[in-house]
Amino acid sequence: MQKNVLYRWGIFPLWLMLTATICFRTPIPIDETRYLSVAWEMWLRGDFWVPYLNDHSYSHKPPLLFWLFQLGWAVFGVNDWWPKLVGPLSALANLLLTRKLAEKLWPGQTAIALLAPWILIATLLWSLFATSAMFDILLTSWVLLAMLGLLELLQGGKYKGSMTIAFAIGFGLLTKGPVVFLYFCPTALLMCYWAKQENTQSRLNSLLLALLTGVWIAMGWAIPAAIAGGDEYANSIFWQQVSQRALGTEIHVRPWFWYTPFLPLILFPWLFWPRIWNNVRRANFSVDKGMRFCLAWLGCTFLIFSCLPSKQIHYLLPMLPAYALLTARILANAEPAGGLQSELLLPACFALSGGFLIILPQTPGLSKLHWVQTIRPDWGLAVIAIALALSLITLFLRRLTVASVSIALVSAVFAGFVCFFQYNGLAYNLSPAAQQLKAFNQQGIPYAFVGNYQGQLQFLGRLTQPMPILSVNQAADWAERHRDGYLISVEKQKPAQAFYMQPHREYWLVIRNAGQAAQIKPL
Repeated sequence: MQKNVLYRWGIFPLWLMLTATICFRTPIPIDETRYLSVAWEMWLRGDFWVPYLNDHSYSHKPPLLFWLFQLGWAVFGVNDWWPKLVGPLSALANLLLTRKLAEKLWPGQTAIALLAPWILIATLLWSLFATSAMFDILLTSWVLLAMLGLLELLQGGKYKGSMTIAFAIGFGLLTKGPVVFLYFCPTALLMCYWAKQENTQSRLNSLLLALLTGVWIAMGWAIPAAIAGGDEYANSIFWQQVSQRALGTEIHVRPWFWYTPFLPLILFPWLFWPRIWNNVRRANFSVDKGMRFCLAWLGCTFLIFSCLPSKQIHYLLPMLPAYALLTARILANAEPAGGLQSELLLPACFALSGGFLIILPQTPGLSKLHWVQTIRPDWGLAVIAIALALSLITLFLRRLTVASVSIALVSAVFAGFVCFFQYNGLAYNLSPAAQQLKAFNQQGIPYAFVGNYQGQLQFLGRLTQPMPILSVNQAADWAERHRDGYLISVEKQKPAQAFYMQPHREYWLVIRNAGQAAQIKPL
């Protein structure tokens, strides 16, 4: 009974620990700052149909995340803290929906439902992005809800299942566009494999109707937005985002095998627990519908996104609940095999990770990175201390537990956020530069950005006017016409002198007066 209480309610303090990491950082450029600036510009315009970035319609993403930011601003006023909470609240929804999905897949097997959220929260990739002000954790909630609707549909709840799928798909489309189909539809279409039920034709018909209903939910935004945004914006949201970004994109293009080397990190630490592998051999996939469901979801997502040209690590987030569910099923009734030494292998992996962090600044190939150069030994020592605590708990209990592993991983991630942003805070905090531009506005001083501007300063400086953008060739003419003005750029090398400069990720954000225009060397 005490164990059930721990696993049922203990996930909330663990989630709070992960959420507390937002206190140690500001919005991270370039993605988080860009999305905040889009929401800010929509707020300024009072236009909630068409997203804008720096006075141009922004067709790369649908508006749901921006609407959620603005919803909090409407209630609490414009602030920095509410957008930071949208990601963690979405992450909490991930955890609760994963538990609910386990209950649907394995009715009566409470242990699986209790373990699954603990495994998800301590899967490294998910933990790192759980507090981000981005789209993928929110999208994962809609994918989970759609999977719940699919199981409801198969278990006889035709109307409830169809409506749940329609709602989830509609809001998934409003979150990140048609990519939601790639996470859900392959698993749904493979129901003949994993469900092994007769009369699937009627269910497929209900599924198709639910998907079409979901599309029409999204069209409730897309059609008015297309009318308001004009032909170019309409063409972009209805065609370019479906075809060019998926197949003809030049953004984040990587080879098909690019994800594979990252799998040990993505699935850390569970991939290194021998008990899981020992019990995989005993698992009977042929009779366990839930395991086949998770395999279809996990395998299809990984294969599809490996085949697509555009790849980012966080694109795999919506497949991680499937991994957590599968792992929970394997561990629910598993007993240690191989003795105590086998159980201590995973704490040893934590200790090795800490040791690697200590020697990272001397690692060939990585030592040239700015953030690596700033690392001090206390980060690695903190992880080693966590590994030691995990080892001692394992020795005391004579076995490793899911709770102890999860607490160790979340503690290590917490320490990582604290240490990383303590060392590199200014490189990921553009507020000082944004406040400088706000001061220029108040004093009527002209300024312009030279190069590729990503909107990273608009919200942080609460700028109310578009940022003028110049090419390198235009900078000299602009400087001649605005002798009292300033030019902003992002450059690879630290300049010898400038009005203002600060690290910007691996580069430098530089503000020069107009007389230094010839010195600008933007990326």
